[in-house]
Amino acid sequence: MKFEAIAVCLFGVESTVSYELKNLGFTVTNVSDGRVTFETDAKGIATANISLRCAERILVKLGEFQARTFDELFENVKKLPLEKYIPVDANFPVAKAKSINSKLFSVSDIQAITKKAAVERLKSVYKTEWFCETGEKHPIHVFINKDIVQVTIDTTGPALHKRGYRQLSGGAPIRETIAAFMVMLTPWNESKLLVDPMCGSGTIAIEAAMIGANIMPGINRNFQGEELSFISKSDWMIARKEAIEKENHKEFKIYAYDIDPEMVKLAKSNAQIAGVDHLIDFMKSDATKFHSSNEYGFIITNPPYGERMGEKEEVYELYKQLGKAFKHLPTWSIYVISSLENVEELFGKKAMKKRKLYNGMLKSHYYQFPGPKPPKVQN
Repeated sequence: MKFEAIAVCLFGVESTVSYELKNLGFTVTNVSDGRVTFETDAKGIATANISLRCAERILVKLGEFQARTFDELFENVKKLPLEKYIPVDANFPVAKAKSINSKLFSVSDIQAITKKAAVERLKSVYKTEWFCETGEKHPIHVFINKDIVQVTIDTTGPALHKRGYRQLSGGAPIRETIAAFMVMLTPWNESKLLVDPMCGSGTIAIEAAMIGANIMPGINRNFQGEELSFISKSDWMIARKEAIEKENHKEFKIYAYDIDPEMVKLAKSNAQIAGVDHLIDFMKSDATKFHSSNEYGFIITNPPYGERMGEKEEVYELYKQLGKAFKHLPTWSIYVISSLENVEELFGKKAMKKRKLYNGMLKSHYYQFPGPKPPKVQN
């Protein structure tokens, strides 16, 4: 069975998700804000959930149509071949609805009308007047953008950034998918030096270690799709087996520091749960005093933003001190995510690229200060 699937992601990450999908062998058919559409089969749904580092959710599209009234929404949902995806005993809640720039904007009404139409469709197909809904959950999602409705089934469950390794976190942790995106947007690989001098709960270092070792981010978690009737258990088993076979066992080290010893302990614990603690050296250290005898290296980090009242001046001073420390590393490549608009001014350095994205709901920029390429080693 072939599917049209949608990889949902945070705004600003779409091109990287598209790149990931193509690398996995999928055909990408459309890229729009926060959504990348691709063609796949049942095993591909499992592979996408297990393997994508920057996506938040994988949905299977049941249909798409225009609706400006609730009558149109009802009639069009009723026309969809829902029985191909939803068995007679399934629990099929309209679990999520979202509307952007559309005539239909009441989320609760969109959910209620979609559910009513789905029941009417399945009643006529299954020749029944009542659904007990005691079977496995098949969550329906509705997304309306400029009056165009997409009806989908969620195959993910808890969002893909919930890898399972971050049992505890610090005050302002970066989302795992954004940490992976930050690493993937650089030319770093496991043969190069990488440091996160303000590692917090260790997310950037852990995601980098998983990328370096080619450990798939969803390999140790479960998914909603494992309960769906149209994806077999064997599809998930084969996808997991293939993911494990792709892992490499090269020896490399990533270095992660934090000024707070409790955060260092926490980061170590998270890395152990992720199975990459042997690839990361954690240590207590002050980022503003960071120095290295290595001529080339990468810094990828997520400094504090100073979102709370009274913190701005303190954070501005921290960024100035970081800028001074980084000036002693002229050949290093430095990558920083921040919601501050004046990072370049505080660092005293112009970013080669400044990419807008959202870390959760927080509008941020990914500041990229790439250094010169190291000379090629002569054989």
